[in-house]
Amino acid sequence: MKVAIVGAGAIGSTYAWFLARAGHEVAIVDVRRDHVEAIARKGLVAELPGGLEAVRVTAATDPRRLPEAELILVATKSFATEEAARAAAPLAGEATWVATVQNGLGNDRALAGVFGPRRVLPGSTTVAAELAGPGRVRVAASTAAGRSTTSLGPPRGAPELIDCVRALCDELTAAGLPAEALADVDLVIWRKLALAGSMAPLSAVLGLTVADTLANPAAASLLRRLVEEIVAVARACDVGLDLDEVWRLCLATFETVGPHRTSMAVDVAEGRRTEIEAMCVEVARLGRERGVPAPVNEVVGDIVRALELRQA
Repeated sequence: MKVAIVGAGAIGSTYAWFLARAGHEVAIVDVRRDHVEAIARKGLVAELPGGLEAVRVTAATDPRRLPEAELILVATKSFATEEAARAAAPLAGEATWVATVQNGLGNDRALAGVFGPRRVLPGSTTVAAELAGPGRVRVAASTAAGRSTTSLGPPRGAPELIDCVRALCDELTAAGLPAEALADVDLVIWRKLALAGSMAPLSAVLGLTVADTLANPAAASLLRRLVEEIVAVARACDVGLDLDEVWRLCLATFETVGPHRTSMAVDVAEGRRTEIEAMCVEVARLGRERGVPAPVNEVVGDIVRALELRQA
C-alpha cells in the first residue's frame, strides 16, 4: 500500500515507522525541514524499549515531489488541517482515501472541504509517542507492545461501514498498530475529547500538572463541569455518551498519568499555538447551535485563546 503521512510529528512519525517496517511504501510530508532532512539521511529512527531501529521512508516538505497515495493519513495539529490538506491535494488520486487521527472536532469536515466528503474517513487514536529530535521518534512502551487502538469510521453520510475501512484497519493491525472499523466512530472521537478536551485546556490555564489539577478541589470541580458539558453537547449531536462511564474513564486515565504536564500546558507556557479551537471553542459553538449551554468550555476556551494572543 502506498501511504502518505501528512504531519510527521510524534504520532504521524509513529504511523510512518510501523507501516514502513511492515513493508508499505511510505512517504512523509512535513513542514520541518530539519526533520525531513534527517529522515532522508539516516531513515526514520524509532526509540523502542528494546533499542533503536531505523526504517527507510521518503520524506519531503513539498508534496508535489511525491507520487499519488492510496491512503493519506493526516496527523497534523488541528489548526493546520485545511492548509495541510490543500498542500497535500496533489497526492490524491481518484481512488485515494483520506483518514484523520487528529485531536478534537471538525478535522474530517475541514478535510472534506478539500478532498470531498465521500473519501474522508473520520477517526481517533490512542497511539502515544514523542519526538526525540529530528528524524527520531520515541514510541511509548504501550504502543510498542501493541496496546494502542486506532479507530476509523466510514465517510459522513455513508449508509454503512464500507469494506475499505475494514481493509485499512486490517493493514494497520498487521503492521503492529491495532485498529478497529466502527460504524459510529463519533463515540470514540467524543470520548477522547472528554479526556483531552477537559484536562488539557484546564491544566494549561492553571499551569498545573494532571495530578495537581485532580488534587485541587476547585480545579477538580471545574474539570467535572467541563466533562459534563462535553457529554451534554455530544448527546445533543446524537452521540450517546454516558456521563458516569465517561467520568470514570477520565478519572482512571488521569490518575494513571500522574504528575505530567499536558502538551497544551507546555504549548501555552512556551508561547506556541494550541488546538483549543477544536476542543473547548468548538464544544461551546456546537452547544450554542443546539441550545445546550457550555459556559465553562466557553470561558476556558477564551482564556487559552487570550494566552495565545499574549504570546503573539
